[in-house]
Amino acid sequence: MVSVQELYELWATEAYTELKESLEQSAQPRSTASLLQTFAELEPKPDQLVLDIGARDAVGAITLARTHGLRAVALDPVPLHCERARRAIAEAGLDDRIEVIEGAIEAVPLADASVDWIWCRDVLIHVDVRRGLAECARVLRPGGAMVAHVTLATDRLEPREAAEIAELGAIVPESFTAARVEAAAAEAGFVTREVDVVSPEWRERMLEDGDWDAAATMLAIARLDRRRPELVERFGELAVDVARNGFLWGVNLVLGKLRSTVYVWERRA
Repeated sequence: MVSVQELYELWATEAYTELKESLEQSAQPRSTASLLQTFAELEPKPDQLVLDIGARDAVGAITLARTHGLRAVALDPVPLHCERARRAIAEAGLDDRIEVIEGAIEAVPLADASVDWIWCRDVLIHVDVRRGLAECARVLRPGGAMVAHVTLATDRLEPREAAEIAELGAIVPESFTAARVEAAAAEAGFVTREVDVVSPEWRERMLEDGDWDAAATMLAIARLDRRRPELVERFGELAVDVARNGFLWGVNLVLGKLRSTVYVWERRA
């Protein structure tokens, strides 16, 4: 443990001042666009089929179809998401390139070895990762690859915090650690081509670009905690707790309690 004398002497050094000043300079962090670059490096060919798992409003499927000339299947288990996806695809004029299917990763309604690529963003922690990745391996052609972005708990996240985040974030606890996800991938028959830890880099870039207002987020947490009884009475306990959990997500990424990682898994031939 550092002593009081050591602490104050350290704070008084030129080196410590230089350390703080060095952190005022940008380290040129990558943005979330690096995820698209990771996919592009797989060299997809026009008219190949990409499966967008957990497609939501199909923004991923639309972007990949436009950028690479791919056909796509946008898969999502939420009817509201499927409705929004169909509307977005129609507005993009890609009805003939992208099909929307209501379904879940644990039971993908596609034939074996029927897709060339899989795009999966922010999904795996919400599902049975073993069943989900086994299904991904089943529908992916030999030699095909899956690009998966997933945010996982680190050792800095205390057990009580992890339990609360899981409960309020619809997260399956058994799918919330890198060890479990990586073991599930291996069990499914995937070979790991790349593991890219992108946090806190993405959040760093969002802060620099003004795409995330951390001060507003911290204010919201403080105000929510101080006004909790009033807000619970007005909006309900669940809404208040879910909102707080959402605010903390980005903060925990910066603090290293959560870790965003991009995996590229290849299907064995």
